[in-house]
Amino acid sequence: MSSVIRRLTFLCLILFASQTYSQWSLTVLDPQQTWKTSQGSIDEAVFSVGPKGLYSQVSAYLTFSAKGSNLSTTNPLEVVYNFELPEGSFVSDMWLWIGDKISNGKVMDLWTASQIYESIVKRKQDPAILKKTGARSYQLRIYPMGINETRKVKITYLTPVFWSEAKITVNIPTELLKVSRNQVPKVVLKTWKSDEWRNPIITDPNYSFAASSDTFFGDHLEVDITNISRVYSNNLSFDNPMVGGVYFKQYKLANEGFYELAVFPGNSLSGTSKKVLFLIDYDIRKSTTTRAVLLTSLKQLLRSYLTTNDQFNIMYSGLNIGKVSNDWVGCDPANIDKVYSSLTENSISTYSNLPALMKEGCEYINKNGASGTIFLLSNSDLQGNNTTANQLITDIRKLMTVNYPVMVYDYNDKDYVYYYFNSRAYIGNEYFYDNLSRITGGAYQRIGSNLNSSLTDLFLRLNGTISSYDLYTSLQSGFCYGRQAINGKGAPISVSSAITQVGKYTGEFPFIVKTSGMFNSEPFTQTMVINNAIDKNGEDIIPKAWIGNYINTQTGSTVTNSIINEVIGLSRTHKILTNYTAFLALENDTSWCTTCYTESKTGGGGNTDLAADGASEIPTEFSMEAYPNPFNSQVTITVKLPNNMLGQKLSFKIFNTLGQVVKAFSSDELQSKSVVKLFWDGKNDFGEVISSGVYLFSVSGGKFVKTLKLMYVK
Repeated sequence: MSSVIRRLTFLCLILFASQTYSQWSLTVLDPQQTWKTSQGSIDEAVFSVGPKGLYSQVSAYLTFSAKGSNLSTTNPLEVVYNFELPEGSFVSDMWLWIGDKISNGKVMDLWTASQIYESIVKRKQDPAILKKTGARSYQLRIYPMGINETRKVKITYLTPVFWSEAKITVNIPTELLKVSRNQVPKVVLKTWKSDEWRNPIITDPNYSFAASSDTFFGDHLEVDITNISRVYSNNLSFDNPMVGGVYFKQYKLANEGFYELAVFPGNSLSGTSKKVLFLIDYDIRKSTTTRAVLLTSLKQLLRSYLTTNDQFNIMYSGLNIGKVSNDWVGCDPANIDKVYSSLTENSISTYSNLPALMKEGCEYINKNGASGTIFLLSNSDLQGNNTTANQLITDIRKLMTVNYPVMVYDYNDKDYVYYYFNSRAYIGNEYFYDNLSRITGGAYQRIGSNLNSSLTDLFLRLNGTISSYDLYTSLQSGFCYGRQAINGKGAPISVSSAITQVGKYTGEFPFIVKTSGMFNSEPFTQTMVINNAIDKNGEDIIPKAWIGNYINTQTGSTVTNSIINEVIGLSRTHKILTNYTAFLALENDTSWCTTCYTESKTGGGGNTDLAADGASEIPTEFSMEAYPNPFNSQVTITVKLPNNMLGQKLSFKIFNTLGQVVKAFSSDELQSKSVVKLFWDGKNDFGEVISSGVYLFSVSGGKFVKTLKLMYVK
């Protein structure tokens, strides 16, 4: 078996094994006695969130411990943390604290990273490895941790923001804390504001940001969210910076231009006021979502996406159906707060009474003008067969004096009931919900990976949907290419939703944006022209977002060896975690991060430079680094030369253990560079593949000689 086949086989085994872990868990274990395991704790959490256009950069600083585990062992423990991130996110950095130093994680292929990590665990040193185990799932492992010690990491990721007409919103990742054995005693949220990103607010209006400053985060805003962190659906919002329904930024990298674009395709379409009756049905056995979380999420949506011209009411299940008002309630913040002052989680029963709730809801709308929309939130499965569902649908239709749409949000995510009808599988009340919403002209949505995002998707359809739409970009002298949709990938979308796209361009401005589609069965087209490129300069996160989306596209299709190799190369070059790579933080001089205590310069959690080699820095002392090391196919050697060494005649060579020159690098063009990058593929000067073993990379000139050990593993 060739080394390449062995490597790919091992990689597949790693990926398969990764899938066996639960999607959410935090475990501390003794790797020398693997039967000794316990649930771990998170002792402290700090989240920094900084908007950067279509994406927000989020950093989670987590401190792990074995507090309360009662493990009886004197051996060092290993932390194993399985978690998920929002759809469309990609990890861009990882740090590990070792004493008072920070080890900056490096991206390498998963095969190499896993071998290094496992060998270090056996030698009881300090590593952390972060790998992707599914489309949205990840696993972090840290070793060692004493029974009474803590270990701290930072995980940074880029996640798409959600655009509404008034706000841009990003999820605060308090969900990451739900696997902690103990309630996290300290949770802090930090953010930054600028001329573009103004007025940050969080879900709960009772909490507000205060100005703060320190040497690590610089001048920033922060709020203690410890008390609301147990509600795993918190959002951070900023004022929408769009102008005329369009947000556009561009970034030039070498000979390529990259752009990011958010546009409301229905910006020119007029909306009408709405009346919405919310019906809440709850079965405590059938959901991981609590009544408190459900009510908090609904309140947030009322405040964010209904206008003062709209009206609402809320009814809820019980032995007798409850109602917050006998009349429609105007949807302004004061009225919403007044409604919620009397509506608590205990108002809603813990058992379903769905037929009676639907009856009362229909009769309410009939009595109040027979106009409006029913928005049902339910997790019941008591109508979970076609015979019962068809009868209930018939009865409901008879109650309606005129047809009005029924929107259904199904948050049943626990103890599913499956059944089949007409060669199709259904879950819980899905048959009933799907057919009722379709017949009445409403819409049906099952809970997805995140309560807020999936509920918001359905909520926004209250304003109507646009179908058969297209977003086309071009330049007056040039063209666009490599377009990738972030949101709005072909399915009908709300008229209140933005289509977001990243792409490349070549040519000169003006930049032309054209949207078209069908709204209420009528075609529409709108064209916008962006004249000045200088006014639209963005950050280097724009090309990184394009590359991250490209990687996701490549790994989502049929994967070949060439695609895997391309993805691994892009991942390592641009520091983006994939299924085929891993972040590895080690305890050695080449991993120490001397610039990590400058978080304030990044506006939200870590370096977003496309290249992770720090090539723009001016070194103050000589250093060498090889990565990955050990290596299998190629090693990157980085040599940093201080000013007093520039211009010296230096040689760069690789020797075997017998002192024989294996590879000599041409050095004429390297003499004036402060940061030298060399790539070695394990071949000698004659192009022959050498044998596995230890080799020495040497930099020498005059009396100066420095060496670095390399390990080649075929």
